[in-house]
Amino acid sequence: MKREQMEAIAARAARLAVSNLDAADEYMTEQRYYKEYLDQLRTGDTICLRSWIAQEIEAGCREAVEILKMWIRAELPVAA
Repeated sequence: MKREQMEAIAARAARLAVSNLDAADEYMTEQRYYKEYLDQLRTGDTICLRSWIAQEIEAGCREAVEILKMWIRAELPVAA
């Protein structure tokens, strides 16, 4: 996966996470989510991010479906 693709996925997921935030959780900003998600994508340790996206999809969130589609496209091999 290219760096630009990881950044786009992390940014979109961060926006979704902030839009679903509990008002009591002021610690997690969009930038913090972005950094966390980007780090997970870079290291390949994506179990938390994948699980959260799956929960959002299960709850009917269309934006989570779009993020997953981006992720799948990013991981597909590029045709030569």
